[in-house]
Amino acid sequence: MLGARAHREGTAQRTAQLRHRVIVAEPLGIVAWQLGAEPYTVGALGAGSRVDGFELYVPGFPLNRDLLFWEMTRFAEWFCPAFEAAASGPGESIMHFGAELHVPDQLPQIVVANVETIGLLGRLGRRLAYLPTDGAQPADPVLPRLGRHLMWLADYASTPGQQIILAATELLNMHYQTAMSTYEVASLPALDAWVDPPAGTHAFHAAARAERQPVGPRPERGEGVEAQRLMRAFNAARRGSIDRALVEPLLGPIRAFYGDLVAGTWDLLWRSIERERQWPEAPSVTRRAYEDRKAYASHLSWMNGPAQGRRRARRAPRAAAMELGRLESAEARCAAEEAIDDPLRMAPVLLAGKAVAGEVVRCEGDRRENIGGTNVKRPRVTLRSLEPCVMPIGKSLWWTLAADKREWTVAQVEPTATGGSTVTLILQTNRSMPAGLPVPGARACFSELQSGAGYELFLPSQSPWTHRSAESATAAPSTDLENTATAEEDAA
Repeated sequence: MLGARAHREGTAQRTAQLRHRVIVAEPLGIVAWQLGAEPYTVGALGAGSRVDGFELYVPGFPLNRDLLFWEMTRFAEWFCPAFEAAASGPGESIMHFGAELHVPDQLPQIVVANVETIGLLGRLGRRLAYLPTDGAQPADPVLPRLGRHLMWLADYASTPGQQIILAATELLNMHYQTAMSTYEVASLPALDAWVDPPAGTHAFHAAARAERQPVGPRPERGEGVEAQRLMRAFNAARRGSIDRALVEPLLGPIRAFYGDLVAGTWDLLWRSIERERQWPEAPSVTRRAYEDRKAYASHLSWMNGPAQGRRRARRAPRAAAMELGRLESAEARCAAEEAIDDPLRMAPVLLAGKAVAGEVVRCEGDRRENIGGTNVKRPRVTLRSLEPCVMPIGKSLWWTLAADKREWTVAQVEPTATGGSTVTLILQTNRSMPAGLPVPGARACFSELQSGAGYELFLPSQSPWTHRSAESATAAPSTDLENTATAEEDAA
């Protein structure tokens, strides 16, 4: 419906009344350009924390290991201190898997143009994470540290509701509905044109023009051909030399080429971020930001510990099961919190018959009933809904103002003469809740969504024989370098 309305009105339609992701005061912005079909290297990086400028990192010929690593060392010397700065600030100490963990008050945040950029940063991190820092060709120790940060960020980006690394396309898609296809909404220029089209121009036509703007990380054919021409000229001029004094003056044409590309994406990225910053923040964002800060603190603790941030390339069965459980729980809880916070997000739940909303006509806070021979308090609320309620008797629902507390059960549903329903619900506890009880005359909503913590998965430290090969069953246990939580849990 909103897609049809967007096409009719010529502009994107909001799917939320609030902003469901935090935007910190000074996030770190990164714009990356991949070198053609080379998935593990970059032709250029633009990075900074200011809207009005960025630092440009261009290797010149990134297929040369020395040229690439020199420029990535420059980037790492900026990124690592900037990303780790929040950890040295004020915070609180908590017990995390049996060890003390300092959780900073400030959330570090990185903003990029699209999901593909996150993937490129993850691949670059994988290339750098295990470089040798000694031997014949030692890498600067800051490069493996950068790689392990980028690998963790790319992996953590799959956590539903996370806010440490934000892709502008995802931020817009979760708050707006356009008339574009699933493929088209991956274009940040097209999305921006739908959200904020020029005056007097239908968003369809504005997006058709805007999507021609290259944003990276993959270059279009024209950019790729020009980059190749410039690199050939650069290589011919340097004649195989990697002397910085000789190479630096020769980088001018390539830097100018990538500088224009990065500048266009940079302006578009920050325009999208700053526009979304104006919307009020949803209440549940604070809880998810706290979880992000804990994950960040845990990551840095792992980086500064004996493992120095090393992780397994492939998860063991036990760790994979725990990670899947964590992701599923985070997804369900994030979806519930967004719908509970935002009436527009609750609308699909109501239409699906998984919630009931209406005016509270009666609230019996002191009502009692006999349970197991004991007369206990069981508050009862009567709700008048304008829509027919299809909830079965005995169905458990949660009041949106106390969705992390005890459930209510549907006790009675009666149709009204106007086509709606009168619904009676009973609270399944005698304890008072911080939110109190629904007030007669006010509007209340009860849904299947509950925002409490999900089921915590406990698994034995050793995988069962059904999940072990004959070789692994007899092999000595190895150090778990997979992730902080698994290793710390085993140690505890």
